[in-house]
Amino acid sequence: MKFAQRIGVALSLCFFPLSAWPAAEQAAAPARSGYICVPNERGDGWSCDEDRGQEPVVVWGKVLPFDDRPAQPSAPTAPTADQPQAATDTTAAVPPGIDPATGLSLNPEDWYTPTKPRPVDAEHELKADLAASMYQRTDGDGMCPGGYVQRTYAQPRDIDTAQFPIVAHADQLTTEIDVAATLQGNVTIEQGNRLIVTQQAELDYPTRVVQFPAGVRMDQPGIVMQGEAATVHLNTKQAGMGSAQFVLTDANIRGEAQQISQGTNGDLTMTRNRFTRCEPQNNGWTLSTKQLVIEDEAVFGTARGAVLRMKSVPVFYTPYLKFPVSDERVSGFLFPNMGYSDEDGVDVSIPYYLNLAPSYDATIIPRYISDRGEGIELEFRHLNGWQNTVFSGAYLPQDQLYNGFVDRDDYDEMGGVDIWDTFEPADRWLGAVDHQGRVGPFSTFIDYNTVSDRDYFRDLGTDLAVSSRRELERRGGIALNSRGLYMRLWGQGFQRLDEVAIDEYQRLPELELSYARRVVGPLSVSLDSVWSDFDRDTDGLNGLAAVTGSRLHVEPRVTLGVARAWGFLNLTGGYRHTSYDLEQDSDAGGLQLMEDSPERNIGMASVDGSLIFERPLNWFGEDLLQTLEPRVYYLYQEFDDQSALPLFDASRLTFGYSQLFRDNRFSGLDRIGDADQASFGVTTRFLSQSSGREYFRFSIGEIFYFDDRRVTLSGAPGTEEMQDSSALAAEMSAALAGNWRVLGNIVWDHDDNQVDEGGAAIQYRRDNRHIFNIGYRNRVEEDIEQTDVSLYWPISKHFAIMGRWNYDLVSGRTIEGFGGIEYGDCCLQVRLMARRFLDSPTARDFQDIEADDGIFVQIVFKGLAGFGTQVESVLERGIRGYRSPEQSDYFSNR
Repeated sequence: MKFAQRIGVALSLCFFPLSAWPAAEQAAAPARSGYICVPNERGDGWSCDEDRGQEPVVVWGKVLPFDDRPAQPSAPTAPTADQPQAATDTTAAVPPGIDPATGLSLNPEDWYTPTKPRPVDAEHELKADLAASMYQRTDGDGMCPGGYVQRTYAQPRDIDTAQFPIVAHADQLTTEIDVAATLQGNVTIEQGNRLIVTQQAELDYPTRVVQFPAGVRMDQPGIVMQGEAATVHLNTKQAGMGSAQFVLTDANIRGEAQQISQGTNGDLTMTRNRFTRCEPQNNGWTLSTKQLVIEDEAVFGTARGAVLRMKSVPVFYTPYLKFPVSDERVSGFLFPNMGYSDEDGVDVSIPYYLNLAPSYDATIIPRYISDRGEGIELEFRHLNGWQNTVFSGAYLPQDQLYNGFVDRDDYDEMGGVDIWDTFEPADRWLGAVDHQGRVGPFSTFIDYNTVSDRDYFRDLGTDLAVSSRRELERRGGIALNSRGLYMRLWGQGFQRLDEVAIDEYQRLPELELSYARRVVGPLSVSLDSVWSDFDRDTDGLNGLAAVTGSRLHVEPRVTLGVARAWGFLNLTGGYRHTSYDLEQDSDAGGLQLMEDSPERNIGMASVDGSLIFERPLNWFGEDLLQTLEPRVYYLYQEFDDQSALPLFDASRLTFGYSQLFRDNRFSGLDRIGDADQASFGVTTRFLSQSSGREYFRFSIGEIFYFDDRRVTLSGAPGTEEMQDSSALAAEMSAALAGNWRVLGNIVWDHDDNQVDEGGAAIQYRRDNRHIFNIGYRNRVEEDIEQTDVSLYWPISKHFAIMGRWNYDLVSGRTIEGFGGIEYGDCCLQVRLMARRFLDSPTARDFQDIEADDGIFVQIVFKGLAGFGTQVESVLERGIRGYRSPEQSDYFSNR
């Protein structure tokens, strides 16, 4: 070992016995063989001799250690000419390799000669608030402008500290050879990544145990703690500290404990402790426990006898609780969800998380609803390199407020005698599968949902945003996408949740095949084909509604396309062949089909072209680019009588600007509209020349018909099919200064001089706490005319208001209205909301719908847990542009 590793400020307490000490009380010691160095008389070097017995040696105010193996030392930095050569000279510059902030060697094996006493700074003084000394605030308007700052560790975080040498610094040292030593004044002890700072340390050589009677601060990866007294075992991880404060740096947790003990394996045990994730000087919530155990490299801490307090007020007690101290997952109870409504009473669920394996886990949620009964929910998740699958289920036996058809209030109003003799509670249940997978060019998908009754989500949905569903889609299949070839085999079904008695058609199954390739230059060919089998319950249906069967559609096309920066031109020709194999229920009355295997053959051609004109301009000091984009689309499509064909998936599309350039005015393939028409549209945009951002867009257009349209969904053509032109369609979007955005659309029928459909919305959104929306929509055909106003707005740094008013002008009723207030800081969020809404959104006659009222409370203990998640769902659905804030809460492992 080099002598430079044995001399200087390094005091090798555990491995190197001492035979030279400052002037102090000393015990007799036998002579040992080693080098002792002092400054020479000239002041330009060192004088080193072998063992000088018990003569005290002090170099620059520090003790020089040595070991039993002699070696020739390298010369340390010599004192300068203007410095005294006494051992207490302290004016030389700190050499390289030394941290000037702490005075500690960046490498304990480097040569280091201190030149002045170490300053008493933040690293040496024990703070009254440990967390405050580590918390660094930053500028900003946010509620959490800061965080804990950790020191840089010289070694990897996972090293074994006990395997590293001990390096110590002190102003004064008193020793009894091979028995004990006392270090006093600005004491620092380094061992691997462990740093101990104190004013006094007492070392017992045989046990290598250090006592800190005058207060100590210990800093090591994962935790920083300080206390009035401590005991540290330098050859293990074992330590104990009384009346301690601590900061768990990985989990951003600070707290205090009557006693902290660290075992030989690194496990932490804290008794009579209190902790929080709030920033220093803010105790919005605290968790007090009788005992807290954090195992080394653990994912969760285990608390016993835990009391949760909000602003010092107890709000929750549990004899056993786990909370996260890392981002990994572990099994255990999660924080409960709690709520109350005037219809259901108290609603409590207590999730239990199961970390079954690295690739799959589960959550079991027992649920109690005071007015309905007890139930359970389950969610199982499986994720690996090629797929992500979630299985969900819920079961509530014997719902005391529902008999499978109506709730108890409606039953009581009807008297219950004509339909049911007694009210029999019904079982309620839900099942769902959500799957996405990919292996090479193959992909798989499943989205399956089923419930026991149409009112399930309205009554029992944990997420209020799903209460407005009209139907549940069930779909799943496998697809191949490779080199222009696309194939998909899939199935689709629906469960109706509204009052409509006729079921939707199920696709069981459907096979799609598409292929496209460029032949030469701008010429390309494509082939699309689809075979589908449609089925549904036909009981009580007749005529076309009672028809089931299969359909084959084949559509080849040839396209000549040119695209340039100044525009594009596409010439397309194609042929559309459709054939059916149909069946009609023999028990169904009414019209019988003329053919069991009808066919349809339609030729089509189209010309689609657009030009792009640009000009620069300056708008309010910013360089912009304005475009003018006229577009012409001509479509010719042959007529074929389709009145005897079924209506498996066809419907009339809502007319708007985008419909001007479609090749079919119907959705699906059961109706293909005849056409001899030209569409004219124009779009203008204002774009930023520097960023490309679109500030303004306006489009307007119309279709001109050269022949009457004869294909309809059912029945003879009406007046609309005989008009020479369509309604005028326009849409607009503007991104204004100050985070304002304006959207609008209108469909104006100039023949009837009326607006068939219109809508407008104004939004201001600076961030997730500054949102304002006002909107209006009108659709004459469906007799809809509604207004919608919503906002989420801070009224101070910590308080915000929220609200929505969705009003139906036709019925003169409020569809949904809510208002509330929020308090939030870096530690706590509390929301109180009052809500009134129509509980049957699937109905169209709002006048006969009963309104529900509710009071909702949400409390989030940031970094720990929260309850009242229904409030978050209402805000996401009701306030356009609102998004749930990302929070490091108790559900982070889910």
